[in-house]
Amino acid sequence: MHDPRVAVLVFPGTNSEEETVDACRDAGMDAGLFMWSEEPAALRAYDAYVLPGGFAHEDRVRAGAIAAKNPLVTLIVEEAQRGKLVLGLCNGAQILAESGVLGEIAIARNLPAGHFQSRTVDVVVGAAPERCAFTRGLQPGTIVKMAAAHGEGRFCGDPSVFERLEARGQIVLTYGGGAFNKSMHAAAGVCNEAGNVLALMPHPERLAWAFNVAYMSSSGRGGDPNRTAGAHVIFQCMANALRGTHTAGISPV
Repeated sequence: MHDPRVAVLVFPGTNSEEETVDACRDAGMDAGLFMWSEEPAALRAYDAYVLPGGFAHEDRVRAGAIAAKNPLVTLIVEEAQRGKLVLGLCNGAQILAESGVLGEIAIARNLPAGHFQSRTVDVVVGAAPERCAFTRGLQPGTIVKMAAAHGEGRFCGDPSVFERLEARGQIVLTYGGGAFNKSMHAAAGVCNEAGNVLALMPHPERLAWAFNVAYMSSSGRGGDPNRTAGAHVIFQCMANALRGTHTAGISPV
């Protein structure tokens, strides 16, 4: 079986794309950059897609609003409806929300700060991780360190919509100790009903290797600084889902 092919999309203003490619490759996926200027139809040859962080088209109008109208995203939404995996990270999550693939939810400006914030956050795996391809195999309650860096990261919408998301297990990742940005239901990551699309506001790729997290604890120092760690489990789960090998009991290291 070939390594799953993953397209990491790049728009003007995208960042963290190289780290995202590396995280996918270290999980055994055949990942590469796909530029906004390439032919959209070529995306159909890929098994999965990642929309990385940044400020696509300078986040004009709203974060992710212009990129969501791009033919590349239109095609990815079509492929998602056919069952392919799609991971949106930070700006990518905003693009997914703007595309409508997640239903009636929005991602709005942080409250009460009202401006960009950057911090390390605890992200907690929900009660039904099997609900989503990107958390399947993790244990409920597992805490994963990720890097939050956004000005518009607050999942919001009608309260009844979020009650349904909660009841269906679609809020698969939450902020430990409450959402610093006042995201409804402390949502950090929300999946679609089918579980093959995940919008995740904090960045897993920024704390995915030992050298990223060595400052947190002396126990994490020493050894190969490029070994995968912590938040890389999101990419491991993705690779397992693409291969159909849903390993139980995956844990951050």
